[in-house]
Amino acid sequence: MLKRNLYSIVTLMSLSLLGLIAFQWYWVSNYFEANKRELDWEINRVLARTSDRYLNESLDGFDYFSLLTDSLQPVTSSSPNTINLFHKSYHPSIDSVFHTAGNPLNYMGTDYMQKVNGLLSNLLSKVSQPKIINFDRLLAILDEELHSIGIENEYNLAISNLNNKVIYYKDPASLQATILFGYKSPVILSSISNPYFTHLYIYHKGKLLLQKTWIILLSSLLLIIIVLACFAYALHIIFDQKKVSEVKTDFINNMTHELKTPISTVSLALEALVNFDVRNNEERSLRYLDISRRELQRLSTMVEKVLNIAQYEKGEISLNIEQYHLNDLIENVVETISMQVQRKNGSLTCELNANHDIILADKVHFNNLLYNLIDNSNKYFVDKPEILIVTKNTHNEIILEISDKGIGISKEDLSRVFDKFYRVPTGNIHNVKGYGLGLSYVKDIVDMHHGKLKVTSEINKGTTFIISLPYER
Repeated sequence: MLKRNLYSIVTLMSLSLLGLIAFQWYWVSNYFEANKRELDWEINRVLARTSDRYLNESLDGFDYFSLLTDSLQPVTSSSPNTINLFHKSYHPSIDSVFHTAGNPLNYMGTDYMQKVNGLLSNLLSKVSQPKIINFDRLLAILDEELHSIGIENEYNLAISNLNNKVIYYKDPASLQATILFGYKSPVILSSISNPYFTHLYIYHKGKLLLQKTWIILLSSLLLIIIVLACFAYALHIIFDQKKVSEVKTDFINNMTHELKTPISTVSLALEALVNFDVRNNEERSLRYLDISRRELQRLSTMVEKVLNIAQYEKGEISLNIEQYHLNDLIENVVETISMQVQRKNGSLTCELNANHDIILADKVHFNNLLYNLIDNSNKYFVDKPEILIVTKNTHNEIILEISDKGIGISKEDLSRVFDKFYRVPTGNIHNVKGYGLGLSYVKDIVDMHHGKLKVTSEINKGTTFIISLPYER
């Protein structure tokens, strides 16, 4: 049920994330296209203004005429009899001002209309005269207009006639691209009925668009990255919580199984005392009672371990350091766990060769460390458990080795055996209980005792844990 709900949540989150990314992409694409259209419009306006400016400069003597929007001025006290059709400030030869009395429209005679017709004819004749295009001047005007809208990119400019014949060009290398893909604008340079066309090709136009839109694009990209990071973090939390939930379930099941072991051992010892009448054998009675005492002590330790597991996960373990003989600690643990090994027809051998074996340790946690390593060897065997415990001295360390001839650990798993919650796959073996905290706990306890922990292993040949501890100082 939990697994199905988890997959449903992940699916909904994934669909929501994809929808958000799709909407963001749609919005950014539209924004980019809108800026592209605006840039195209600005460049076309630049070409139109360039053509107008060049045309005005080509009309010698006629650029100072301006038609007034309202040529018929109302009669006022200051100029009661004046009509101003054209204004020409420095060519008085054309008389465009008439002084009349009464309604001025009644006095617009044939003479005035002839003068206007003559003016227009002269203008058209100037426009229709053959021209030699000043291409350098056209480029200078274009540079000014492009600079006015903030475009500093390199470009190519070409001029063609009505028959698509190229007459002028700036750069022959990109001439074909200029004609095919450039901005095109008509300009009257020679004849009204036979205009020329300007072709403008902007180099690196995409870079220009990116300069205009990079803030929005970067903001959108950062938003998507933040959302993806939050999504990944949420998935990590969800799966981590799922793992913790599974670990807690396994922990309860496995701890229940482990709690049964000392209870079963005590029951066997008491049963031997009652049923086999060993009360008359004082030595055997004391032995069984001592085993029961140790198992009850181990049961108490397990309960304490359950109570302190949360403290361990938070990294709040505190050590009660005292002097102990390492060989004595090992013998006590071996005596407690030997019955479990014998029950599986296994063997547990000790070669405690360390003469100088005094260490500074926390007895409870160090006993748990030994118990976890020996118990692992007792669980992961091929035919039967074969465990060897060795201690020896070096120049500045005490070496503790716990070896077995079990199923071994692959090279891929060997680097992860000390990771919290990690359990080595056991193939078809499903009866091994655990919750992935044993070796992680062992590594932490060794580190807290200023020791070193190494592991060597081969598949189906066995595993050896090597602990190096400093001498007592």
